[in-house]
Amino acid sequence: MIQIIGLELSFPHKVCFKNFSTQIPYGSRIAIIGRDGEVKSTLLKMIAGYFQPSEGVIRTGMIVGYVPQIIEDDTDLSGGERFNRALTEVLSQNPDILLLDEPTNHLDQYNRKGLKKRLSDYSGTLIVVSHDIELLRCCTDTLWYIEQENIHVFSGHYDDYIHETKRKCLSIEDKLTLLNRQKKEAHTKS
Repeated sequence: MIQIIGLELSFPHKVCFKNFSTQIPYGSRIAIIGRDGEVKSTLLKMIAGYFQPSEGVIRTGMIVGYVPQIIEDDTDLSGGERFNRALTEVLSQNPDILLLDEPTNHLDQYNRKGLKKRLSDYSGTLIVVSHDIELLRCCTDTLWYIEQENIHVFSGHYDDYIHETKRKCLSIEDKLTLLNRQKKEAHTKS
C-alpha cells in the first residue's frame, strides 16, 4: 500500500496543490489528469522519489518502476522504440508500482494496442499521467484531477467522470440562469 500524508507542492509564485492525503491499495489503477501546466508529471515524480514535495510524506515501501515522458538515452531509436525499451527494462525488475508519464505520446496505433495489453496483464499498482482517452478508459478505474490547488479523487471509470463533470456544469449553468432571471425580475420591480 502507498500512503500519502499532507502532500503539498508550491512555488514562490504559485500553490499547485495542498494537503493531499490518501492510501492506495495494491493493484489500484489510477490516472492523474488535469489541464496542462497543472504539475501532473511532477506529482508522478514525487511518488517515484525523484522530486521532493514542499510538505508531506509519501510512503511506498515497495519496488517502484518509473518511465518518464521524455527518454533521451539513445537518439538512434524512435520515441516509441525508446519507450518500449524503457518499459521492458522497468517491467523486468518486477515493480510493485508502475508509474508512466504520457506513455502513448510516441506510439503508433499498433504499439498503443500492445501497451494496453501489457498494462492489462500487469497486476501491480499502476499510476499513469495521460491524455489518451482510450488508455484511460481501458486501464484505469480511479482518477486524480488537479484543480484549484487541490487533488480531487474520482472513483470510477473515465466515462463516468466525464458524465459527472457535464452534469455539474449543467447544474451550475441552470443556477446561473435562475440567478440572472431573479436579478432581472428584481430590477424590473424596482
